[in-house]
Amino acid sequence: MAWTNEQQAAIDSRKQTLLLSAAAGSGKTAVLVERMIRRLLDKTYPIDITELLVVTFTNAAAAEMRDRVGQALMKALSETKDPRIERQLALLPSAHISTLHSFCQYVIRKYFYTIDLDPTFSIAGQEELNLLRRQVLSDVFLSYYEDEDRAAILYPLADMFGSDRGDDVLMDTVSRMYTYARSLAWPEHWLKASALAYETGPDTTLDDLPLVEPVKDFVQRVLKKDISLYERALYHLRQRDAFSAACDQFSSEQESLKAAAGESRWDDLRCRINAVEFSRLKTLRGLSDDDKAIWEQCKALRDSVKKDVTKTLQPVYFSASSEDWLDGIRAMKPIMDGLVTLTLDFSKAFSAAKRDKGWLDFSDLEHLCLKILLSPEATPDNPIRSAAAEELRSQYEEVLIDEYQDTNGVQELIARLVSSDDNRFMVGDIKQSIYRFRLADPTLFMDKYRTFSRDAEARQRCIDLGRNFRSVPLVLDAVNDVFSRAMTMDAAGMDYGDREKLYAGRTAPEDSSWLGGPTEVDLVDTSGDNEGLTAFEQEARFVASRIRELLESGKMAARKDGTLESLSYRHIVILVRSMKNKADKLIEALQERGIPSYAEQRGGYFAAVEVQVMLALLRCIDNPEQDLPMAAVLRSPLVGLDETALAELRLMGDETLWQNLPAFSDSLDEADPLKADIDDFISHFEEWRTYSRRQGVAELIQRLYADTAYVDFVGAMPGGDLRQANLKALYDRAQQYEDAGFRGLFRYLQLIDKMMEDGLDLAPAKVVSEKEDVVRIMSIHQSKGLEFPVVIVADMGKEFNRKDLQEPILFHNELGIGLKQYDSAWRMFYPTLIWSGIEAKLRWEGTAEEERVLYVAMTRARDQLILIGHDSKAADHWARWADGLDPAQGNSYFDWVMPTVADYFGNQVNAETIRAGAFWQGDRWQLRIVSSEPAPGLTEEVLAGEPRLEALRRGDMTDTPIPDWLDRQLSWQYAFPKAVTTAAKFSVSEVKRRYHELQSEELAEEKGLALSPDAILPPENEVQDPFDDLPPWLADEGDGVSGAQRGTALHKAMQYITPAADHTEGSLRRELATFVQRGIFSPEESSLIYVPVLAAFWRSSLGRRMAASPELHREYPFTVLLAGGPLPEIEGGERFLIQGVIDCLFREDDGWVLVDYKSDRLEQDDDFKERYAVQLALYKQAVEQITGIPVRETYIYSFHLQREIMM
Repeated sequence: MAWTNEQQAAIDSRKQTLLLSAAAGSGKTAVLVERMIRRLLDKTYPIDITELLVVTFTNAAAAEMRDRVGQALMKALSETKDPRIERQLALLPSAHISTLHSFCQYVIRKYFYTIDLDPTFSIAGQEELNLLRRQVLSDVFLSYYEDEDRAAILYPLADMFGSDRGDDVLMDTVSRMYTYARSLAWPEHWLKASALAYETGPDTTLDDLPLVEPVKDFVQRVLKKDISLYERALYHLRQRDAFSAACDQFSSEQESLKAAAGESRWDDLRCRINAVEFSRLKTLRGLSDDDKAIWEQCKALRDSVKKDVTKTLQPVYFSASSEDWLDGIRAMKPIMDGLVTLTLDFSKAFSAAKRDKGWLDFSDLEHLCLKILLSPEATPDNPIRSAAAEELRSQYEEVLIDEYQDTNGVQELIARLVSSDDNRFMVGDIKQSIYRFRLADPTLFMDKYRTFSRDAEARQRCIDLGRNFRSVPLVLDAVNDVFSRAMTMDAAGMDYGDREKLYAGRTAPEDSSWLGGPTEVDLVDTSGDNEGLTAFEQEARFVASRIRELLESGKMAARKDGTLESLSYRHIVILVRSMKNKADKLIEALQERGIPSYAEQRGGYFAAVEVQVMLALLRCIDNPEQDLPMAAVLRSPLVGLDETALAELRLMGDETLWQNLPAFSDSLDEADPLKADIDDFISHFEEWRTYSRRQGVAELIQRLYADTAYVDFVGAMPGGDLRQANLKALYDRAQQYEDAGFRGLFRYLQLIDKMMEDGLDLAPAKVVSEKEDVVRIMSIHQSKGLEFPVVIVADMGKEFNRKDLQEPILFHNELGIGLKQYDSAWRMFYPTLIWSGIEAKLRWEGTAEEERVLYVAMTRARDQLILIGHDSKAADHWARWADGLDPAQGNSYFDWVMPTVADYFGNQVNAETIRAGAFWQGDRWQLRIVSSEPAPGLTEEVLAGEPRLEALRRGDMTDTPIPDWLDRQLSWQYAFPKAVTTAAKFSVSEVKRRYHELQSEELAEEKGLALSPDAILPPENEVQDPFDDLPPWLADEGDGVSGAQRGTALHKAMQYITPAADHTEGSLRRELATFVQRGIFSPEESSLIYVPVLAAFWRSSLGRRMAASPELHREYPFTVLLAGGPLPEIEGGERFLIQGVIDCLFREDDGWVLVDYKSDRLEQDDDFKERYAVQLALYKQAVEQITGIPVRETYIYSFHLQREIMM
């Protein structure tokens, strides 16, 4: 094989710590194997294979590496009969080519005596560990509650994290803290240091806190971006004299941003940013059409800056003073201390419980290995090697680490302790580091990538492998185009320059039948009629249609040797970011097109019907008095009752289904086959219950399979192989449960229930081999390391899921633990500056990783890359993409791909031409806008020959006698026929709307309205929508914000504002700013609130009464069952459910006062009364029925009139 210069250098280098930055498809594994072989066969400095430590990411990779080394040695031996080669082949089985966890096991078993560990330990399964972890957590919490001193620690935590599930949320929080800490080399040190970060003294400033730096970094990134946006606008404005006045204003605003960007102290930064103002732009007259277009573009750039400053920076970070931020941090110090103490106590108890059982988990392997390798005097700043580490270091001539970009801090320290400064060989690609959720730390690779020398003689050297031998040049062009623009220092922590680019090591076939071509981008327009389908279901239909089109095209795929073969299903893969709720929809769409497919899913095992049936049977055997699982078993093929028989069984008596079953059997005719089936089930069931008390769960499941032949039954169903494999897996997992030392059916079912409750689903059994001819559907993470002739990356338009960043507690390996502040009075969380700093850092790191995930997806393609996503507002989004969206602001994969495509096609594509059916093609890119595909229907050809349909067409079945029982069921009528077609539940607003349709007082009385005649509303055509005619402060202002949105924001403010008769506009503005900090309001919502109106309310007599009330309810939700016929479609005697939300309800001595806020621009009290009488009367009736306390007064408060109206 001919090696490139860079590959040859990586193979030949010696006595260096070498980082091999190997891009996708660059042959890194081949280089790694060749380097090993060269070292083994080196005649000058030969070594044995046992003197190499090779660490891989997975067991499969280790097996492949071992196999490749073996093949290379066999080939060498066939060329020359060298005894040294024979020796290496003999030593190969004992070579240290393994995952890091396997190496840790080797170290622990060799040096177990140094840490007083029983060497007969076993690696526990995840299900058993989850059960034990939960049990230990419960025990630790109980011990805290039983001890007065420790209970004082737990109570504030339980209040903060408590829920309707008791302490489950707090237990999960402690468990997550423990898991995260264990991914670090010094977990106890990290936990305690995180708590110390909340330690502040009287002279502490925000600038003294390291955790504030990420917030400053975020602010500076925003300012840098906004300054550049002004620069773009000013470039255009300076070209025309007509814009001279605007130039001055834009320049002034840009200078204020530059002044803010020049500050480093928090208070100075706050002062500068809060001083930034955006005055009204002057109207420019006499502009040409071209100038108008430029002016609109410049205003849009300025609006983007204005939004950053007024909606994010000012209200979120700089509305509160430094002292307010420090107070929030101080308030969380006792909570932080308590969490750390509780987590450390759990860690000790969990370790003791595992040791009692002789168990270790993978985290234990790493930390026990570290304990062996570190001297007792070692510290985080000085990790001194132990004697065992020195012995191992002298044993290995070289330590080779594959997939180094996915290493974490523990693994890095282990590798350092067993290696020297000149014998580490680390291979990886920072652009493919996509395992942050497994707590990998890409900064370990990045730091070396930036600092290691490219000099051939350097002790610490980096070699770049950029030549890609996998993909054709057109695929590489697409990858380079996208990431040259998107992967920047600000967005991803690195620039995609010449060192990072992919260079072609493979040429494309010249045969015209080859399938390759420009990279396709297909945007599925979901704005039209969707036939009841979700957006992704529409996209899935197009994916299936595109695959069918490919397969019918007659095109050929290229083999690795360059020859061509007919394109088949197995050549195609569909990649998605997440399989959840996507794989099933893709499979369904492919099935509609007759395309076989397979998705190896991580979850879904418990949802499989055959698994549910067997679990239901096990639950019944454990406790037959449970009706739900018993009904599932009786309805299943195990017994075979239909719905009618099941209903008759239920009506046999008030006992459980199991207790009624013998009597039901006796009621059946002896000749009825169902009777024999039921009697057989009863007989077997009693035997199974007896057997379950004598044998283990695995033996019971085996007996059930034998007695019921259920495994054979599901094998005959569609997907039978998978169903049978799932049932076998149920048996295997029961066997693992018992092998782990657990016993009992009840406890086994508890384990299953807990896993299902926690969302810890299992993967269905795998029954598809690599060579089966099916389209594969997999997550991008599953595809890493694989390659396919055709890669379809789907769901490109989906916004990134960042819900985890809203958790009240966040973790970061460098920054520690971020806690939101908890307001116990409001039972609400809102950010501390420490939390905000960690959130900003995690958000940035998450965006960087999403870029790398996209890179992995695009580099899987060998011949053809197809990128597909859906969008319901393509024209609007195209304007953002064409304007050069900042990659740091990317929120979907399309946000990184489409700006490149827009730049490529230039003016050919714009917001007006983006419509379904549009198509553009160039040499490198192809773009088309498509509508969703209709589902293939049942054609006449498909239905032809169906005997029952043919009989119906001929009319042959019309005289078939109807059984009496069926005739009774079909003839039965409900006592209230109108209610059958009427909803059982109404909102108050719906009741009010329907009254508009009555048209007269007489019709309302005829329908039994239990309200006074004065309560009848006018006809609907005389009633305006409340937001049709709004006060000036509530009306639309041309900014895309509706009056309804402003009214909603005002109502929300009334829900949260602290009741106080002395409110001023200033105090209200300060409180609203606090709400933004707490996350109660978004900055956008806060800006919609007209504060003078709020101040007027609290000055009113009604506002003062409300503030003085001893019992106040705001946004009071209710659901109440009312009797009678309040609506024309509900007969008297029928009941209906009504629900609503009352704006305000407060108590005075003699009863309730009910208040409803209105924003309508009505001028007369009678207009309000006429419009809202029914609504307020229903509210009054509901309150009195629920509370048993009379409503003495009912008011409307008009924000427009700024006074109350008594009903």
